[in-house]
Amino acid sequence: MNRFAAHLLTRLYPRAWRERYGAEFEAFLQTGRGGLLASANVGANVVWSALCERIFPTRGGTMDQDPDSFQSWCVRAPWAIFGLAPLLLLAGAWLVALLMLWFGWNIFLPGADTPFGSHPGAYGKYDLANLYFQLDRLIYFGAPILVGWGIGLIAARQRLKAVWPTAGLVLTALIGGTAQVHAGRTAVPGGLGHISMDFTLGSTIPLFPDGLSHALAILSLTALPYLLWRFQKTRRAARA
Repeated sequence: MNRFAAHLLTRLYPRAWRERYGAEFEAFLQTGRGGLLASANVGANVVWSALCERIFPTRGGTMDQDPDSFQSWCVRAPWAIFGLAPLLLLAGAWLVALLMLWFGWNIFLPGADTPFGSHPGAYGKYDLANLYFQLDRLIYFGAPILVGWGIGLIAARQRLKAVWPTAGLVLTALIGGTAQVHAGRTAVPGGLGHISMDFTLGSTIPLFPDGLSHALAILSLTALPYLLWRFQKTRRAARA
């Protein structure tokens, strides 16, 4: 790793930590060898380690263990990495999407009972409003897929067993597929500015609810990269 990147990563740690370990850790990073993928992997681990150090300061240990702290978290607390963390990321993305929906509703469609549906020619801003709401939809529907891809990427990079990543993918897909947003000044009196959210499987198609079909679609999109990686890993192991 080059000197600038090593120095920048070291600066992520608290000052007290840098005063004690900074010079040694920066030199350790500079001696690392590998390609772009290896450097990116070390960088991601260091960022996670620095975040953990700011939240839970250590009282000892050696510098050689720090770049692998993210992997140790994946092993010691997989429920947090593949269960709690994805849910928090998904909740944060959905909160942004709901706030965007509320602001867009009040800016572009102040007289409409609901922001859903087609509202052409609303105050001459239909093109801008359409672009705004399409971006909002992209954030809302794309969040479970992006979170699922993140789970697969972490599992592939850390070379973990498939149990916890699979559980995280299924949980993310199930929540993403069953989530429904309701918005209406008369139909939804409470919630976030007359916007509420619940989770239901639905029942418009007998024996194959809408929510379940949506969850299966999300699971297929998110699990495909991880399954391909597992397949390639199995083939390489068979050839070796």
